[in-house]
Amino acid sequence: MKNIFYLMGLIILGTIISCEREIESDAILSPINITGQWNVNAYNDSTLLYGPFKVMTLKDTSGSDSITIQDTEMKFWEFRVKVRADEANGTFNTKLSSSEVGGEEIGIKISNGKIFSSDSIYFEIQFEDDETPYGVTYQIKGRRTIE
Repeated sequence: MKNIFYLMGLIILGTIISCEREIESDAILSPINITGQWNVNAYNDSTLLYGPFKVMTLKDTSGSDSITIQDTEMKFWEFRVKVRADEANGTFNTKLSSSEVGGEEIGIKISNGKIFSSDSIYFEIQFEDDETPYGVTYQIKGRRTIE
């Protein structure tokens, strides 16, 4: 009789574990909404430098694996840059891209870009036209705006 209870316990435990794995794999396969408008702040380490200001992320219409990130108010830094994006896990980055706005093209590096649960954004950005080119890493963090 004890063997039957042990066997039933193992079957129930195995069922619970396999259900949890299915839920985890479904969450991994669900794409993150990487496009939108964001209210963000700019930091250097933990010091607030500027904000809030609006940043927009737009998916490339050609179906490629890139998005455009743009400071729409152009108050912090005037930039509009394409970055490689992985929509499945909400990450994005570029080792070096050129800004697409302004009278002069500048180099921009974006690293550690991540959209969390489709409602918050974080990325690190460096600018060629900073006092020391690419010398300061700014952390941009914020939340999706609802409009």
